[in-house]
Amino acid sequence: MADRRSPGLTFGQLISLTFGFLLASVVIFVFGLWVGRDLAEQQAAKQRDVARMPVAPAPPAPTKIAAAVPPTRAQVAAATRPPAVAVAPTATPVRIRTATAAIVRVVAPPTRVAAAATPAGSRGWTVQAYATNDTVRAVMLARTLRSKGYDASTATRQIGGTTWYLVRVGRYRDRSAAKRMESKLRSEEGLEAASVTAL
Repeated sequence: MADRRSPGLTFGQLISLTFGFLLASVVIFVFGLWVGRDLAEQQAAKQRDVARMPVAPAPPAPTKIAAAVPPTRAQVAAATRPPAVAVAPTATPVRIRTATAAIVRVVAPPTRVAAAATPAGSRGWTVQAYATNDTVRAVMLARTLRSKGYDASTATRQIGGTTWYLVRVGRYRDRSAAKRMESKLRSEEGLEAASVTAL
């Protein structure tokens, strides 16, 4: 006579299968947390660079004798020019830690250094949106801006033995049109380093 066995799994087999499934799920979950934490630490390590920037002392207050003499054009230009800030070039945005633990992104100084080196010409104006010494970052930003409808391109410039990759937007005959594009890039795209420069 043949044995009659009920189809399906026994109670012990169901318990073993359930326990094995739960154990595998916990192992996968813990492994995912471990990998995610490791990736987060790597990202934080990349952005942990601290920049030390010298602060220029305030100019002395003019005396009554100096106030009586009208200032020269060079003195007026020097008074209205923002103080120069020396920042070492980096491929990633630099974070600065202050006493109040506020974090500030510094991207403007490399762009302004590159813009100042551009000679004034009569061929028109463009907006320099960003400057970096990382080729991939410049190409990706130009590609992103082109996908949003901007006339973006990249250019290179040698400054102090370092190759800078410049992201430029548009060509304009008058400076006011370039200034409007600069304002648009700053407000809509968050490119605070954008500045008008001569072609």
